[in-house]
Amino acid sequence: MTIERIQGTDGIRGIVRLAEDCSGSDPISVFLHEAVLTEEFFELYTYAYCQELLEADFASANDLAVIGWDPRDMSGSFNHSAIRGIRKAGLTAVVVDILPTPAISLYQLHVGAACAFVLTASHNPADQNGIKIFIGHSNLKLFPEDDKRLTQRCLSLNFENLRSAPLIGELRNDHAAARKLFIEFMADPQNHWLNKDSLVGAKIIVDAANGAFSPLIEDLLNYESADYIFTNCDPARGINVCSGVADLEGVSSISADEIENGLFSGYETLEKMLAVGREQKETLLNNSGQVLGFVFDGDGDRCFLLSYDPFQDCVLVVGGDAQAFFQAKLLQQNYSWNQGPLFVNTVESDLEAGRAVQKIGFETMQCAVGDKWILWQACFYDWQAKREFYLNKIAASEFRILQEQVRTRLEQMVQSTKYDALSATTTFMSLEKWVSNNIGDELVNRAYDHVCQQQNNIFAIGSEESGHVITLAKMNFGHATRPVFIGNGLKCALNSLAAIQALRSAKNTPEFFEWLKCPFPSGFQKSLPVYYVDKSLLDEGSVLRTELEELLLANLNWPEMEVEIVKCQEEPEMLLLNVLENGLPAAAVFVRNSGTEDKLALYLRGRKELEVRLESLAEKIYPFLLLSFKNKNSPVAQAEQLVLLRLKDGAKQAIDLSFEQFAKISLNRLLHEMSSRQQLIKQEGDTWSITETGRICLNHTE
Repeated sequence: MTIERIQGTDGIRGIVRLAEDCSGSDPISVFLHEAVLTEEFFELYTYAYCQELLEADFASANDLAVIGWDPRDMSGSFNHSAIRGIRKAGLTAVVVDILPTPAISLYQLHVGAACAFVLTASHNPADQNGIKIFIGHSNLKLFPEDDKRLTQRCLSLNFENLRSAPLIGELRNDHAAARKLFIEFMADPQNHWLNKDSLVGAKIIVDAANGAFSPLIEDLLNYESADYIFTNCDPARGINVCSGVADLEGVSSISADEIENGLFSGYETLEKMLAVGREQKETLLNNSGQVLGFVFDGDGDRCFLLSYDPFQDCVLVVGGDAQAFFQAKLLQQNYSWNQGPLFVNTVESDLEAGRAVQKIGFETMQCAVGDKWILWQACFYDWQAKREFYLNKIAASEFRILQEQVRTRLEQMVQSTKYDALSATTTFMSLEKWVSNNIGDELVNRAYDHVCQQQNNIFAIGSEESGHVITLAKMNFGHATRPVFIGNGLKCALNSLAAIQALRSAKNTPEFFEWLKCPFPSGFQKSLPVYYVDKSLLDEGSVLRTELEELLLANLNWPEMEVEIVKCQEEPEMLLLNVLENGLPAAAVFVRNSGTEDKLALYLRGRKELEVRLESLAEKIYPFLLLSFKNKNSPVAQAEQLVLLRLKDGAKQAIDLSFEQFAKISLNRLLHEMSSRQQLIKQEGDTWSITETGRICLNHTE
């Protein structure tokens, strides 16, 4: 079988294990046959990408490559191996240690590095790790064409030769400088919208997910007017364990009973929210104070907001769609554009979110899942604004020809769907180099100043429901100020809070909390995951994909509606069907492989009045996915089947569901994914029992 690409939505992630504990002879064979990333793989991967940059003349010997990580690698084996890969390739490894992803990518721009490596598996469980890559100058993440080249390079390398290669690149530690830069960046009022005085009397519980924000967050949030309670700031307790955003996805409110006795029992942040909210309840019922929460993911590039509702005695979860809408409304109040500003979200978002921002004056665009596609739009429109500035200042025919060539190359890349971040970055840079060499850096700096003005930059906001909300930030480079677009969970939290405070009613009422929970008329949303799958079964041209497509079409034969199959340019493997009424979007149904976890999912989005039809569709499609797409060779899928077998004849305690042959698999994680995610089993007190869906799966395999 030809292997084209080993990466997912955002770099590469997976279960990690030391090479000595694996049976394969080299890191690639271990990854391909055991689905495990070893420390040797980390060395191979960073080496391969640095070689890619050197051979493409994007980097030269001893150029800088910034590298940092979240705290999940407690032994340091994977971190140190990744550093060795950089140095063996001949680049200087600039180590910034444990920092959030936005701080690492920001420092890359600050020092003019060729690239940045972030060692993280983001919101994934603690037994996983991964590698994200940011390209120098543009700060873009790798696109599919970049991934394919890197994959082929990794497959072609002989690790035995690499193992004995000398460390020819230098090593330096810039942790203190990178940390200081990020603190100063976040303290700059240009980079968030929150007025410190607006936090007077606020109680804010901050959940660092035992991740990259843990050693830093108290120094970042030094607003004296607010009362902070910091939770989940101890990496030794396990990154993302009963913490962070992952388990809050798709949840809009959490009842007191769920926190005290149910699914969210043991979640420290939610318990604090409930306790502090109840302590302040009488005050909250009679004024505008709030008990709030900031919840980050493991690497700190996204955030959910929490708010205690004293009228319902519950905790509200404000996800990416709602936060983006709040921020868009505040931007619309504060700025005027010459044309409609652009609001970008992904296919996972509520369909009504786009309609809501259109009503307040935004142009909308929908892209594939992954903040790399939002970053691409931000980068592209930033370049467009600079290009227009230059065209108004430069009459030279040579420049006019060059800018047209650049525009054509970028258009061809998009039209061919062969997205290539390294090529795009080089293309962007060619125009800037011409201006610098032929006219001077002063005009380049003036162009940057121009696009740093929000009204001159058409890209206004980009968001994912998962909590990425990206807006313009600014960074000082000597005497110049440059625009910066990065996923930054803290910036998202502060901007969302600023927007809510500016837009809210003067007094707490039941209507205020309902508005906070649902600021626009929401549509129907449902996401149903299937874990431990064979992702190749969804490939274009596969028999099972064709069968799935036919099943979807047969069940979407709704009166007075049309169905179109859409091939997403950025993610052609996704099976996406749009349902149209009178030519306008009414619903979207799609199935896609996760690029960050071992799962695929069925996504249903549509107008609220289509809820019954979409629920009925889910009842037909989801069992088909559960029965057809499991990877029967996966040890975790086999363990899942064993749990169902043991529960076939009655409820059992967790201790009765353990299994020696799968000792390396986390039972708690397996039970969590089988229950709260797939609804195959359910917990009642200290016992587990099989659900009807679980029984259907069991009967099928038997």
